[in-house]
Amino acid sequence: MKLLIGSDIHGSYYYSSLFFKKVDAYQPDKIILLGDCYYNGARNDPPMEYAPKKVVQLLNEYSDRILAVKGNCESEVDQMVSDFTFFENLCVFAFNKVITCTHGYHLNFENLPKKPGDIFLQGHTHIGRLEKKDGLILANPGSVSLPKDGHHSYMTMDDKKIQLIDLLTGEILKELYF
Repeated sequence: MKLLIGSDIHGSYYYSSLFFKKVDAYQPDKIILLGDCYYNGARNDPPMEYAPKKVVQLLNEYSDRILAVKGNCESEVDQMVSDFTFFENLCVFAFNKVITCTHGYHLNFENLPKKPGDIFLQGHTHIGRLEKKDGLILANPGSVSLPKDGHHSYMTMDDKKIQLIDLLTGEILKELYF
């Protein structure tokens, strides 16, 4: 099984198109989206090629493989136009590991649930992170379109490792083996 993980697209058709080209190349079994798919919010300038309706259409083309959590910029209307469900939080069992998925504005690395599983995935900060702390893998794919760490990024995961990858260059920024 292979997973591809992204977060914080914020309505950029330009960057979401690049992200889904990686989906086509990597051919993951599931695509995990950690929220803030369509809108940029009042704090952010609109990202390159801001076109939420086009992003909705693009994501719906992959709806059979998408597992998504609701971000702080998602609304009820977003669920109505999406052919996949936005969950508040999500637990996935893969690679003999429990993977907890959340956006990060309620549960996060500093406010973990009582049973975070083996891998805790969050978005929200727009900063890529991948580390092992007290036996728990903490992973944040950063932001596809509005990075705060200089890298438009995403993650891949298979039965051996997790990689944090720069969307534009393909550079592996961090890698963690199980």
